[in-house]
Amino acid sequence: MPRPAAPLDLTGIPAPSTPPAPAATAEWVVERWVDPDWYAVQQSDDPCPSPGLPAVIPLTEKSVLIGRPSRSRGISPEVDCGDDTGVSRRQAQLTTDGQRWWVEDLQSSNGTYVAPAAGPLPETPIIPGQRQELQPDDRIYVGAWTRLVVRKATPEELAGQA
Repeated sequence: MPRPAAPLDLTGIPAPSTPPAPAATAEWVVERWVDPDWYAVQQSDDPCPSPGLPAVIPLTEKSVLIGRPSRSRGISPEVDCGDDTGVSRRQAQLTTDGQRWWVEDLQSSNGTYVAPAAGPLPETPIIPGQRQELQPDDRIYVGAWTRLVVRKATPEELAGQA
């Protein structure tokens, strides 16, 4: 009967390295705008910042928080609306199945509003705790002046992530 082979001595041989996982490519982005028309109907005591080009935030996760950061509470929203004090720390959640997006208000103080781009400003907030599917031209309004637009990333934005 043959004897089993002696085990190999692998001491001193480095283990094969596992290549790092590639960074997630954001096929979707959210534009964060200062909207003076939304500000005009919010009755805020805070001055409205100057509108300009939007901040474009890559959406690399299937679920992202909209809100304002708080170190003491450990809140770091992916969609940071930090300058708009009308936005709650945990304002709303965006979720996707990869093709569609939903927004859910997280019991925010001032509500989360959704309206199509071509329509008037919304007057009624979405129902807290219930997801609302976003249509391609929808705008999300939060706080005193913040307007958010979820859209597919442009080829230039995709190239910038590489």
